[in-house]
Amino acid sequence: MKIYMDRVNCPCWLGACEASFGWRLEHLRDGEFFPGGCMVEAKQDGKKSFTFLIHEHGGDKVLKVTEKNWQAAYDSWYLLWQKESVGGPN
Repeated sequence: MKIYMDRVNCPCWLGACEASFGWRLEHLRDGEFFPGGCMVEAKQDGKKSFTFLIHEHGGDKVLKVTEKNWQAAYDSWYLLWQKESVGGPN
């Protein structure tokens, strides 16, 4: 599934975004998408993983969430993105 996030037009600060992200990520695992905050759209692509396309002031980001990194994404999507964009696979 591809999930589109628009942090440019979101009123939430990063801490609130991460709390909301974790809650929404749990529901995505169950096949439910709840738009709100910065998550604006989801499209089914037939894959088990989630690809988050994040539009942000500092530039666009891509975060892939799989079963392997799900817990890290739940804890902090931003820290996971930093880790994977600097030293790991995207």
